[in-house]
Amino acid sequence: MAKDKKEIKKDILGLFRSLENEERDVLSPELLESNYFKHLNWDEKPLYHDAVKELISNGLVENVKAPPLI
Repeated sequence: MAKDKKEIKKDILGLFRSLENEERDVLSPELLESNYFKHLNWDEKPLYHDAVKELISNGLVENVKAPPLI
């Protein structure tokens, strides 16, 4: 059964929680891609993008550029 957008948002927030990072830490797009997005089916992938946009617009996550590695 395909996940709906609400389930996908819960999953994304769960990934943040599972990292047990400090506030303002970054969950990289590469991590989301490799650990979550690639496992979604064809119907769920567009919902993923909508879910991320909603999380950003609601202020729950922030779209940031990672600092360069030294």
